[in-house]
Amino acid sequence: MNIKHVKYLFKTILAGLLLCCCYSPALFAASGSELIVDHVFLKDKISKPGWVCMDMRFPDEYAEGHIPGAVLMPGWISTLYAEDTKRSETLLPRLEKELGTMGISNESHIILYGAVGRTTWNAVMFWALETMGCNSSLAKCTVQFYDSGIEGWQTEGGSLDTTATKTMATTFKAIPEAKRGVKTDELMQVIEGKKKAIIIDVRTAGEYQGTDIRALRGGHMPTAVNIDFFKNFNATSFRMLPLADLKLLYKDIPAESRVITHCQTGQRAAYSYLALRALGYEDVAIYHDGWRVYGSNLNLPVENETWYDFYKINTTMKAVKELKEKM
Repeated sequence: MNIKHVKYLFKTILAGLLLCCCYSPALFAASGSELIVDHVFLKDKISKPGWVCMDMRFPDEYAEGHIPGAVLMPGWISTLYAEDTKRSETLLPRLEKELGTMGISNESHIILYGAVGRTTWNAVMFWALETMGCNSSLAKCTVQFYDSGIEGWQTEGGSLDTTATKTMATTFKAIPEAKRGVKTDELMQVIEGKKKAIIIDVRTAGEYQGTDIRALRGGHMPTAVNIDFFKNFNATSFRMLPLADLKLLYKDIPAESRVITHCQTGQRAAYSYLALRALGYEDVAIYHDGWRVYGSNLNLPVENETWYDFYKINTTMKAVKELKEKM
C-alpha cells in the first residue's frame, strides 16, 4: 500500500468518526431548538436501542392507545408540582427508582409527549430530568420534547398501541449538580443584588399585579419581570410558537444571563423553562417552591403587596351555607 492509499484510508476513517460524533444522540440533544422534535424524528427513534418514549397522560388514556413502545409516566409525577410544595428529601430517590423501573438509565435518550392541551403538565418532566443531569456535560442521558402531542402523532398518520410496554428494570442515578433548581436563599441573593440573574414571573398579569391573590399575599417579587406562560404557545393549537416569535417575546432577556422562572407551584414555570431552553438559553432554573410558598412567607419582600381577605371569604362561605340549609 503506497502513501497515497494510506492518506485516502486515513481521510475515510476520519470522516466516518466525525459523522458518528455529529449524529451522537448525546450531542444532538444538548440544547437549543433540537430539544423540540417532530414526527419524523420521533418515528425514527421508536424501538431503537437506548431510546425511550414517555407518555405523560392518564393511565386510561394510555390504555386506549399510545405511541408504540411508549412507557407510561406514573401519575404521581405529573401532579407532583401542583400538590406538593414541601419538596421532600425522599423525592429524588423515589424518582430515581421510578425511572429505573421504567427502563430508563443514565445513558437513555428520552422523548416526552402528552396530550397537547395540557401545557401546564407536559414540561414538568423535561425540567425534572434536566435537574437530574440530562442534557448536560455531567451525564450521557438526554431528554427531548415532542411538541405535537398524541393528537399530532395521529394527525400525521402515526399508529397507536393498546398493549402496555414491557421494560427491563435498570438503574438511574441522578446527578443534581446541573443547578436547574433554585431555593429561596439564592432567590434572595438575586433580589438583593448580591447575585446576577433575571427572575421571570410567568403568572398572569392579575397575579403579578396583586389583584388575583393565591397565597397569603398577592403581588410579585422585587426585580421580577412578568412574561405570562400563555404567551409561549398558540392558544388554539397549544403548539409552541415558532422560535422567531419566541425570540421576540424574550428579546429583553440576554441569552447569556442566568434566568429563574417561577409561577404558583412550578408547572407553568416548567413550560416557560422549556421555551427558554429551546431558544438556546443555557443557564435556566426554576424556583420550584413558587408563589404559594413565597407569597405566604411574611419575611420575604413583595411589590404591589395585597392581602388575602379571609373575612370576605368566610362571610361568603357562611352565606352559601345558610342558603343551602334553606333549600
